[in-house]
Amino acid sequence: MDEARRGARVAARFRVAIEGLENTPVLRKGDISASGTYFETEHDVGNVGTIHALQLVSLDGASSVRVLAHVVRTVRMSDVDGRRIAGAAFEFLPDSDAAAASVQDFVRRVLAYRRPGDEPTLSSHLAARVGRVSGPDDALLQKLSVRSLVLETSWPIEPGESVRVDVVAPGMTRRLRLDGRAVRVVAKAGPTPRYDIEVAVQHETKRPLRADSSMAIAAVRLDPRDVEDIVEPVPEGDTTQVLDELLGALILPPEDGPRRNRRTHLSGELSRIHLGTLFGLFEMERMTGRLVLRTRGAESRLYFSDGHILDVEPLGRGEDRRARIGKLLAAREGTFEFSVEKVDRPDRLGVGTTALLLDLAREEDETSR
Repeated sequence: MDEARRGARVAARFRVAIEGLENTPVLRKGDISASGTYFETEHDVGNVGTIHALQLVSLDGASSVRVLAHVVRTVRMSDVDGRRIAGAAFEFLPDSDAAAASVQDFVRRVLAYRRPGDEPTLSSHLAARVGRVSGPDDALLQKLSVRSLVLETSWPIEPGESVRVDVVAPGMTRRLRLDGRAVRVVAKAGPTPRYDIEVAVQHETKRPLRADSSMAIAAVRLDPRDVEDIVEPVPEGDTTQVLDELLGALILPPEDGPRRNRRTHLSGELSRIHLGTLFGLFEMERMTGRLVLRTRGAESRLYFSDGHILDVEPLGRGEDRRARIGKLLAAREGTFEFSVEKVDRPDRLGVGTTALLLDLAREEDETSR
């Protein structure tokens, strides 16, 4: 299981409830992107791969979303004051295109909503590289907010000097070219000279054609005579527009981007995640592997290929596969484990997952009537 961060996330505050562990969303500090979230929690969320349903509510209460997510990392440590800090990072597992769109819309709203002193930022864990013409390692992106950016450089600059920043990020159709001025310069202690330079963005300039989709930032000092290609100043009262676009590009995936590499192991409790929801997730993500269910002391195994159910075992005497799957769908207690692995067996059901679920639901409804 790759526990590395999937992509840039925006630091923000929002309300979260882990279904089965909490009844109502709790206000927490954390970070979020369209691919996942991290937030502080004292709850035992299980091992890496454990699936939970999360309820997310924006700080102003105007936007909310419910989404499946699996644990990719847990954190427990003490801060400088000895306070215990615990948290968990989750990767989202939307079980439909509509669910994925809802998550992206929620992230956009979290990004858009901000109060004075409470604006979203991207910190240095983004690890984007920046540089001057002299080399690629002269600076680092230390912090990016909707009003300014902070560069850590090996070269000094005076407050008031002009700086140009070219940005390429996944999901952006063209580069951003921003002109600004240094508003704060702080020398950092250390064996080699380093400086933190806060740059207030003043203008968006003509954009060069996009070279590639990787994250890249180039920062150079400008001579005042080199700013003749300014498109127009950012409108007064709306100075956050272009950096909003950049933040959005960093935390939201390209619309035509490929699906992420699938995780190799998922687990959880049927009391929190309905089996039909899991089937929908497997179909959407075209997952191949083996699902093991343990209910009332009995073990069942279902086999999937590209999201389609191929087979289920064991079967009772005289029991057919559709009936067996129908009984499993009715289970509300038990555990599940899914392992991504090669499945080499014939399709003994001959119907798509969604069609099978609809047929079983219709048959159950007719029986109950």
